[in-house]
Amino acid sequence: MIPLLSYLFYFIAGSASPIQRRRLSTRKNIENKWQISLAFHVMLIVTTLSLFLPLFEPFYIQGNVFYLIILALSCGISGAIYLISYFIAQKHVEAGISTLVNNIYTPITIVLATLFLNEKLTTIQILWTFFLLIGMVIVSKQHRIGRFKFDKYFMLMVLSGIALGIMLTAERTLQKMTWFTAGAMMSWWSQCLFLWIATLITHNKNQYSKKDIAITWVLRFLQSLSWVILIFVVGNLSLVSAITTFKIVVVFIAGALFLNEREDLPRKIIGSLVALVGLLLMK
Repeated sequence: MIPLLSYLFYFIAGSASPIQRRRLSTRKNIENKWQISLAFHVMLIVTTLSLFLPLFEPFYIQGNVFYLIILALSCGISGAIYLISYFIAQKHVEAGISTLVNNIYTPITIVLATLFLNEKLTTIQILWTFFLLIGMVIVSKQHRIGRFKFDKYFMLMVLSGIALGIMLTAERTLQKMTWFTAGAMMSWWSQCLFLWIATLITHNKNQYSKKDIAITWVLRFLQSLSWVILIFVVGNLSLVSAITTFKIVVVFIAGALFLNEREDLPRKIIGSLVALVGLLLMK
């Protein structure tokens, strides 16, 4: 029952968050500015709330300090790249397409989990990765600028998915080395640090209302919390990464209903189903 509730929590939180961010980027920020600052402010509040995690499990650090620092830095750099790329690209890439493309993190996490976490990788998992890539090509029609070329926003979304896969693997490794609370907090605070550095370098200032920021960080926190709880309960990153891809269908439907993103919908549905088949059979 607990794993089932954990999956349900993830599907609700993980689908509501990208829909809200897509709506915010298209209706509240015409010039697509302030995205790095928004990502930093959201992550700052998420990490502040992480101070409550020790109430559920004690903060306890163990393992080689050097490895912990390397893993935390890996989480911070890849997490910052993921959020910045995603926040910038989301205005130009529909919510459903963003979610599908972002799932490139699934084969990335499977490969990295196999290499560094001793989790199983089979030949069939590699084969079904091609279904995900085919699905991405099908839904990317409006972003193609050549036979094998895509516009910069689509490629930014691909980059965000790759960075997400690296971040999730590093975060999972931290949790295995030093338990759930310490691993999550080290990962989140490291991401916040690098987002702050990016904000300073780019002189990015926030112009969103407090209400918009509050809604964004609440949904983002629930999304992050639902993921780490799911990983903690199930205990297998490869399995969780595959099953949670059902979110693709949910976000496509929600985008059509709430954001009126229905252009070329049959093609998008076919592409999402092809990708979903590949992702599910990776487990």
